[in-house]
Amino acid sequence: MPTEATTLDLDLARQVLAAQPFARLVGTELTEFGEGGATLVIEIQPEHGQQFGFVHGGVLAYAADNALTFAAGTVLGPNVLTGGFTITYLRPAQGERLRIHATVLGATRRQAVTHCDVYAEIDGEEPVLCAVAQGTTRRVEKDLERAAAEADTDDTEFDDEQDDQDDFVTDQLAIVTPAREEALPPTVSR
Repeated sequence: MPTEATTLDLDLARQVLAAQPFARLVGTELTEFGEGGATLVIEIQPEHGQQFGFVHGGVLAYAADNALTFAAGTVLGPNVLTGGFTITYLRPAQGERLRIHATVLGATRRQAVTHCDVYAEIDGEEPVLCAVAQGTTRRVEKDLERAAAEADTDDTEFDDEQDDQDDFVTDQLAIVTPAREEALPPTVSR
């Protein structure tokens, strides 16, 4: 059953972000949202670092992924999932905060292509572009909020009949899960 795109505003988008446990863990804040764009801010903490003291690439990738998807949500509505994205790291990120700004490059009724710039900032200094990303976000035909609630109440082991991924269908992509009985191709060893 298709879900109609619902218009999001900054307040509702902030509620969506607040519902993401990982976003709360990282300390992500949504500062701008609307008209094909979104900006996230993350205050850099020691826990965000890697062994050389720079912000870990995984934090940058998470931030880009989330910003790309929020930007797409401005044109597609709240029932969106990342279809895929690429990120290019330009220089190490360090400073006081990350500012991640994404914009929609183009969109259809069901998918959007977005671009993202990730900056490291220190008050009083010019922001440093650390990474760029581009991705595709798709509107899904499933009520994700209901699916998440059902998943929270389901305490059983994985059940192939309950696999919600089989229901995610868009105009460009159908996720197909192979039957478990199918044999994997043989491996080659030397």
